[in-house]
Amino acid sequence: MRQVVLLSGGIDSLVCAELARKAGDLAGCVFVDYGHPAQVPEGWKAFAYCGSREVPLKVVHCFGLNLGDMGTSSGARVVPHRNAVLLSVAANQVAAMGGKALTIGANRDDEAEYEDCRIHFINGLSGLLKVPISIPLLGKTKSAVIATARALGLTQGDAWSCYGGGPQPCKVCPSCEQADSAWGSP
Repeated sequence: MRQVVLLSGGIDSLVCAELARKAGDLAGCVFVDYGHPAQVPEGWKAFAYCGSREVPLKVVHCFGLNLGDMGTSSGARVVPHRNAVLLSVAANQVAAMGGKALTIGANRDDEAEYEDCRIHFINGLSGLLKVPISIPLLGKTKSAVIATARALGLTQGDAWSCYGGGPQPCKVCPSCEQADSAWGSP
């Protein structure tokens, strides 16, 4: 089934896009700029992936939604209802991009912590949006996702895994710590 991937520039969504592309099912990707701190480096990773593989990329700008306050400290990273908004915006693009389904890169570690990464939430939203939403990584830990990324030829440098938006990953936020641990970095 032709898929449109909600592409954040992080490794989870890149793995989803690459799996769909290699299966011949990738209609395109959607990057949502919602004013978050990592929007620029994540956006560059999304552009680099799509550009190097000739994958259509739609960038949607959503401002004034109060979704950007992820911060860089360990306690300031949950943005209530973020995936509901991001998936709704991406679902709006599915038919226009020739897709039949939408894919999100939530994994088992996300599911444990975030309500909007759980199967009941995604299935409920899918029913409301009338667009099938696929979550191919939901049963995988971050380490298993990284193993899949490596098998697909993706590297840590292909993704942005930091809540901050500086020129380099901060190495202290939970996303950096999780990514470094999963990739095996010091």
